[in-house]
Parts: sequence; C-alpha cells; structure tokens
Amino acid sequence: MARKEACALDLIQKTKVILTASALVTIFLSPVLGQPAQQSTPKQIETLAVVNGKPISRQKVAQECLRRFGEDVLEDIVNKLLVLEECRRQGIVITEKDVNDEIASNARKFGLSVERYIETVTSNKKITVDQMKNQHVWHMMAIRRLAANSIQVSEAEIAERLEYHYGPSVQVRQIVVKTAETARQIQEQALRNPEGFDRLAKKFSIDQNTNGMGGLLLPVRRNSGMPEFENLAFSLQPGQVSEVLPLADVFIVLKCEKHFPAEPLPPQQVEAEKQRIVEELSKSKLRSAALNLFEQMQSTAKIVNVMNDPELGRQMPGVAAQVNGRNIMLNHVAEDCISHYGAQILESEITRQILLDALEQSGLQVSQEDINAEIARAAEANFGEINTDEWLKYVTNNDLSKVEFYIEDEVWPTVAMKKLVEKSVDVTQEDMQKGFDANFGEMVEVLAIVTGDQRSALKVWNMASKNPTADFFGKLAKQYSMEPASKNNYGAVPPIRKNGGQPELEKEAFSLQRGELSKVVQVGKHWLILYCLGRTDPVVTDSDAVKEEIYKDILEKKLRLAMANEFQKLREEAQIDNFLAATSQPGKAAIRQARQSQQGRPAPFTSKR
Repeated sequence: MARKEACALDLIQKTKVILTASALVTIFLSPVLGQPAQQSTPKQIETLAVVNGKPISRQKVAQECLRRFGEDVLEDIVNKLLVLEECRRQGIVITEKDVNDEIASNARKFGLSVERYIETVTSNKKITVDQMKNQHVWHMMAIRRLAANSIQVSEAEIAERLEYHYGPSVQVRQIVVKTAETARQIQEQALRNPEGFDRLAKKFSIDQNTNGMGGLLLPVRRNSGMPEFENLAFSLQPGQVSEVLPLADVFIVLKCEKHFPAEPLPPQQVEAEKQRIVEELSKSKLRSAALNLFEQMQSTAKIVNVMNDPELGRQMPGVAAQVNGRNIMLNHVAEDCISHYGAQILESEITRQILLDALEQSGLQVSQEDINAEIARAAEANFGEINTDEWLKYVTNNDLSKVEFYIEDEVWPTVAMKKLVEKSVDVTQEDMQKGFDANFGEMVEVLAIVTGDQRSALKVWNMASKNPTADFFGKLAKQYSMEPASKNNYGAVPPIRKNGGQPELEKEAFSLQRGELSKVVQVGKHWLILYCLGRTDPVVTDSDAVKEEIYKDILEKKLRLAMANEFQKLREEAQIDNFLAATSQPGKAAIRQARQSQQGRPAPFTSKR
C-alpha cells in the first residue's frame, strides 16, 4: 500500500508545476495579462462542431460564453491575480510538496488513490493536472493561509453543532399562511380541535413541501439557524397548539407531536465527530472569509472594468479589465470562459441547430406571441396566476438582465419542440379520468419503511407483523428505513394517490384497510413495507368543476413526454461532429441515405477464373 502511494505521489510530482507566487503570475496569468508566455500555446480549433453540415464556430461559442459568464470569469481572474500579489506581498510560500500533500489528503478523504483522485478531478473539471495544481489547489491553499485567522473554530461552536446533531429534538406540524388574520382564524380552529390540525394543514397551508403530509416537519433541532422557530417548537408539549409566529413574510401556527431525547454519543466517537465538525465549520467559514478577503483586496486595488464600458472598450481595444495597471486581455477571458463553460454552451448551440433544422423542414416558426404564451403558461403553472413579471423575477433571481438568457435557453427550445409535436398529442376521456383520480380523488395515508434489499425488508416485516400498530411501525421506520424522510418522520410519507407512476405500490396501497400491514413491495431497487392509516376524502367530487384544470395539466404532461421522445429521435437522426468533446455521430438519416446509395449502384465487376 505504501509503495502504491509512493508511486502515485511520484506521478504527480513529475508534472510541470510552478508554485511560487511570482512564477504563477508569470506562467499562469502572462497570456491573460497580455505578456509573452514562456510556454507555447496549443493551436486552437476554430470550428467546434458541425451539425447536419452547418458549422458552429469557436467565435460563436466564445460570444455566448462571454454574454452569460464573462463577468463571473473575469472576476475570478481578477481575484486570482489579487491573491497571487497578496501572497507575494506577505511572503507566503506554498511549495510543490505542500500542494502534493494537499492532493494526497483530499484523495484519502474520498477513499481514492491519488492517481484516481487526480483523474476524477481533471476529468470532471476538464482541466490538465498543471491547471488543477496551480489554479485550484494552490489557489485554495493560498486563500486558507491568507484568511487563517478568520477560520478558527471555537469550542462553543463545536458544542452547538454537537447539540444540533445529537441533542434533543421536537416534531411538530405547521400551517403556513400569508396573513395574520388567516393565521389567527386557523389557530382558533386548531385550539378547538387539535386532532384536526393535519386536515387544516392540508386545506390551508401554502407550504407545498409539507401540506400534503398534514404539515408534518422533520424533527426540529437547536442551533438550526432559526431561533424564534426553535424556541416556539421546544416550548410546546405534545398535542399543544402554538401562538401565531410571524416569520419573514408569512405567519405560522405549530402543533407539537412529540419530544425526542438527546441521542447518546459513544465516548470513542466523540473525538472523531468533533474533528468532522471542525472540518465542516472550517469549510463554511472559509467561504465567507474568502468573500471578505476579496472585498478587502478589491477595495485597495485599482480595478477598471473595461468589458462592460463601451467607451473604455473603444479606447482600449482587446482589453477586458485593468488591475493595478496590468491589462487582462478579452480574448483570454473568452478562452477561460470556453474552458469552464464551452461544453455546456456548445451543447446548447447544437440543440438549437437541430431544432432550427427540424422547424425548417416542417415549415414552422417560433413567433414572439408563442414565446409570450409559454412564459404566461409557466407563470400560471407555478404561481397559480398569470403574473409574468413576478415569474421572470423568480426564474432570474431578480436579475432581469438575464431574461433574454431564460428565453433563449429555456423558453425558445420548449416552444420549438411543442410546435413539432402538438398535432400528434391529444387528451382522451380515459386520460381525464386518470387525471381526476390522481389530483382530486381519494388517497391512502400510510407509514412506510424503505429498505435496500429484500432480506432486510422481510426481517422488518416479520417484526411489524407481530405488533401491527402505528406507534411500533413508526419506531421500526426510525431504526430501519434507509430513506431520510420516512426515517426521520417515523414512517410518515405523503399520501399515495392513484396514477402517480408507481402502479405496483399504488395497487398494494389501495388494497389495504386501516391498521393493515402490506406485503413487501419492490419499487425499482428498493423494497417497501406500508402500514395503512386510512383513506383521505376526495378533494373534489364534481369532475366538471376542475375539467379545464385537468385538461391543461394532462396536455402539458403528454406534450412533455412527446417532446422528449421527438427530441431523442431528432438527435439520433442528426449528423453531429463535436470537436470540443472529440465525438462524432454520423446520424441515422445519413446512414440510411448511404445504404440507399449503395443499393442503387450496380454490382462491382469481378472476374471469374
């Protein structure tokens, strides 16, 4: 084992590495800064892909990368330069041995050999070993050393995390509403009938993650970052309903289900757990410390952003920014963009060309009206109302300058595919009935235990069958279920509905009566056991009242399925040469054409002897 590790370390030490701050400025940033590099630059491929005979140029991909990611990449280059200069100013030296030791340490954390770890990182990030060591490992080590005083973890912080992971917890249900008046009215109803709290949550709570489970939350723990919520939850006794809690822009009512005592931690595990917590908190602190460090360095540096200033761009052609008088060249920012995001952008361009070809062959076009209609549909589907302004803010994280990217990358391809398949999709009466049952019909409320193999499932089933009560089944779920939600919620899972996509599980669930245990059911690679709590009442009894809503939902789902199938077909038919990924696909259409040409030719002349 020691010999293998030594060989692996020898492998990484043989790579061409320049690890001093001054050398890194010269080697890594010299092309970026417009200075002569000491290493030859490999010749660039000017055409990155050809789709059905149509080329996609490097310039096109670079432009799209710069539009979407240029600012982030430029900031990253600037920050790297500032870190390098600050290390040189403070006399911080990180040697090649330091970097190799760091790589070996990271490999051990992931249970990988050094060689395998390097291969994984360089493959995933699409970088060379030199880039990994100089631009990533060295850079992170430099930030850690510069911010060392800011990432110390105190004993008090360790104690808080231990309490969070292993201290007492309380399980509650919640109802979340938009107004204080609504919350007060619901709280009054809950106080009169605490047992009906779950039904109130299903009916009134706007939190879609919990209303389907009657408002049930994962057990609340101390030091989770929401002290007001924690204090209210821990102040309640089982069965007690809380006062109304205003939190952010919503109002919350809680009901306590049960308290759980602290989990004892074996003495031999305490130190190991403390070390894990130190590493976890150090990583978290490093992120914020790095941001503070960059802000401080940027505030003292003279930085001129040329890329976003047309006037400066005319005065300094080819320059993206100036940092303390150094020019960062635009073409190298573009190349860095391609290095990080080129594969992603090129794939989008390939998809767009495939769709453009398909639209042209079908005599179809995507209009602005089509784009607007799709945005409105998405807004209504997600917000329940056609509020496109709010929807665009939501999908762009309140950065409306990115609306054009959302339209180009999400909306246009969706509309194009819908145009290509919409005439082949219809909604039948059978579809409508299934849709009504799935969305508005009765459901089965169950507790569930999920295991990874049949043998474990049968073992748990035998234990449950000897004491078929909800309380005992919940304890078994806490101990044996491998699925986090059912484990932490003592078996509680969302109700099972008809036509939800798991026919075997649905068939078994709807065959159960209250208090009955299911057989072991295989779903994919997992085995499940259910305990029936009963049936829910249908949400709606008159299907005509929700006919339009059901139709829209089913049509959209069938369109999406048809779109996926059609795009796969279009992709397989296309002739695609991706030079960036070094892949080539002749395309089924080209293959068929070649075969037909071969069949139409006369047989080759052969002489007989």
